[in-house]
Amino acid sequence: VDWEVESTKEFRIGEATGYMKQQGPGAQLMCAVRPSAIVLPKDPQNPVLMAGMGTGLAPWRAVTQERVMQKRQGKDVGPCVLFFGARFAKYEYLYREEFESYIKEGVLEMHVAFSRDQARKIYVQHKIVEAGATVAKYLLTQNGHFYVCGSARKVPEDIYAAMKAVIMAAEACAEEDAEAALSNMKMEGRYTVEAWS
Repeated sequence: VDWEVESTKEFRIGEATGYMKQQGPGAQLMCAVRPSAIVLPKDPQNPVLMAGMGTGLAPWRAVTQERVMQKRQGKDVGPCVLFFGARFAKYEYLYREEFESYIKEGVLEMHVAFSRDQARKIYVQHKIVEAGATVAKYLLTQNGHFYVCGSARKVPEDIYAAMKAVIMAAEACAEEDAEAALSNMKMEGRYTVEAWS
């Protein structure tokens, strides 16, 4: 993967693909597979809320495909809400047609944020706050699970701040109470972050 940063005209190469590109035919590469932190609810009727940025979309595609399959088999499935963010819709809206078909089937609700498609940057955390009433309802009253997947830079903290704001607004509570609610969700396995640097 390689690209040019539009604002600086700087050429960038993906870390893994750049490394593999330098290797000759037959080269042996060392790698490791780590277990995922993502554990889905046992009951498919529990709401699943997912936030994915860039390539962090991949696991949520699989989760959504599973919910779609379950519904097509006649099973009752709970709400499946996806918040996806990237820089440009034109270049980075991965699997758009597939996700749109799931929305039409009534399995998926999707909120997208493309930070560079307009003058004011819009990120996933803004979309979470905009959908705050739905997010709070699913998490606080329907035993929903919330998952974040993406870069470990500032994203998890920004998403956490948005989730805290959602709970404070929904519950009319103090910041400490919202933090306690999120902490409880983490301990119950209902708030999970899978991030990399």
